[in-house]
Amino acid sequence: MKQLSKCKLIEQNCYEDIIYEQELCSRLEHPFIASLVFSFQDKDYLYMIHDLMSGGDLRYWYIQKKIFNEKECKFIVSCIILALEYLHTNKIIHRDLKPENILFDKNGYIHITDFGIAKQLENEPEEHVIHVSGSPGYMSPEAIFKEKHSYVSDFFSLGVICYEMMMKKRPYIGKNRQEIKEKMSKEQVQIKKNEIPKGWSSEFVDFINKLLIKNPENRLGYKGISELKFHPWLRYHDWKLIYLKKEKAPFIPPKKVVCSEENAVENKKDLNTAKFLKIKQSELYQKAFINYKYFNKYSQKCQEKLKKFSNPHCFYDEIQKKEIAFKEIAEKMEKEGKKIKNEENKKRKDSFSPLQAIKTKIFNNNKKLQAKKISCQVGDNCDPQKVNLNPIKVNMKEITIEEMI
Repeated sequence: MKQLSKCKLIEQNCYEDIIYEQELCSRLEHPFIASLVFSFQDKDYLYMIHDLMSGGDLRYWYIQKKIFNEKECKFIVSCIILALEYLHTNKIIHRDLKPENILFDKNGYIHITDFGIAKQLENEPEEHVIHVSGSPGYMSPEAIFKEKHSYVSDFFSLGVICYEMMMKKRPYIGKNRQEIKEKMSKEQVQIKKNEIPKGWSSEFVDFINKLLIKNPENRLGYKGISELKFHPWLRYHDWKLIYLKKEKAPFIPPKKVVCSEENAVENKKDLNTAKFLKIKQSELYQKAFINYKYFNKYSQKCQEKLKKFSNPHCFYDEIQKKEIAFKEIAEKMEKEGKKIKNEENKKRKDSFSPLQAIKTKIFNNNKKLQAKKISCQVGDNCDPQKVNLNPIKVNMKEITIEEMI
């Protein structure tokens, strides 16, 4: 849950960004995006409640000295790529992809969060953004140098995350934005063969190096996110299994809720200072949050709103629905088949013809006679002359042809 002070938002002049984020998140619905469930406000605060992600964020696991292997990295990257494909299909650039915004759920699947500085392009995909924002260590060169940037900037951020998981450090390190800019302008970071840590493939290194190319036109993904999906490192990946969450995550966080400090509830006493009291009395405070709307994901109105965004992976949902429907039909047919078979067996027992009854009677009598004959032969106290060994005569005239049939 995000609890945001209205006074602080006005003081920092970012209240419009929060309203934009709430409006954008209210339209997003994807398995690998932390969905907005509720949003509302009271006198002092704005509230945004997202899906619970009890596995912590990627940064948390860096701090816990968790060492990710290549298999785990591939799974994390796959989830991120599917989320970015959904965003880019709907003309949205995330612009702040970093470990703090990559969350694990209880099953180890990844969810992207924090759309505070995301931008939805209104026109064609060729449109670019010039506004500078984001975390300097993960920003693309074109963004940090205040140049036009688009979807491919998110791929550079993904490359930094991959580099950090492998090398345990970022490609461009500096104390501030200026130092990072200087390092970016002087060198092109690439992982060399002799720098590859043990247990990592050359295909993954090639994937990272192509994402970290400074010139966006030469960067992997410039012609579309399919370039990432068909890279040799991911070419034979089963995207359908990942999307439908049928593949077991290689890393599953321990079963405990990991709380983030930034989500802690603020102390209301902090809002009673003279500075904030003055803001509360201002006209801007009364009007600034009129457009911050109540949102309930499960209401019918909001469900219709969610459907407005297109999902490039919706055919996976259709396949899953068809598979479930086919399975249900097969199970139903199997049950009906067993039922019909049981009924037929019952009819066979009930519809025992007179001829069959007579044959059975003859067979049973002959069996009894044979048993008596054998017992006499072995020396039992019986008189063989008294035993009737002649076969039973049947008056066939008494049985009609219809009865025999």
